[in-house]
Amino acid sequence: MFYAVDEVERRRGKAPHELAMINLLLFNLLIGVALLAGSMAEPDSLIHRLKWLAVAVPLVASLAVMVLSWVRAARAKAQGTWFAAAHWQLSARRWRLLLAAYVLSAGVVSLAFVGCDGDTAAFEARIAELPPAMQAMERSKAASQDMGAAIWARIGVVPLLLTVMTLIMLESGALYQAGRGEVPDGVAERLPPPPDLPGYASPAERDAAMAGDQARG
Repeated sequence: MFYAVDEVERRRGKAPHELAMINLLLFNLLIGVALLAGSMAEPDSLIHRLKWLAVAVPLVASLAVMVLSWVRAARAKAQGTWFAAAHWQLSARRWRLLLAAYVLSAGVVSLAFVGCDGDTAAFEARIAELPPAMQAMERSKAASQDMGAAIWARIGVVPLLLTVMTLIMLESGALYQAGRGEVPDGVAERLPPPPDLPGYASPAERDAAMAGDQARG
């Protein structure tokens, strides 16, 4: 539905979606890039050693944005205007999809640690007294485990990136809706508008009603 809200109110409605886009495009894409880069890096490279830090920093920043969105949504619902509160609620509810993607991706990536301790020095010490042929076999086995870990890490990125792409499309649409003074019907049902703020099926109907009110005024 479309509502007779002014430009200031529309900007307030766009704010949560702009914040969401920053989170998705900046922090969450960085998480995906860090996971992919870490899975492709050489074991003795700087990227490999810092890959979990490169994942953790944008992840913490993303979670902070989520908490901020939830706080702002609760505050807008209690104290703010209805149109802005409705869009804060719309954006905040979508973070549950991203949290589910985090859990799924973390579960897949954790499979990379099964059977792999990652301690090269300890591994070499453990096989040092084996015959050369056995050492070669053990190294080949360890290399295959490392390759398996890299594959699981790359698979784990997929649900995260798919969810991020989906949310980017949803938030882009919501940003466009807020700019037109629109609130999805499902949100309006959960958070009904004030009685003196009627809804219209199209922006043309709303604009005609607003023009009529101005003429009568």
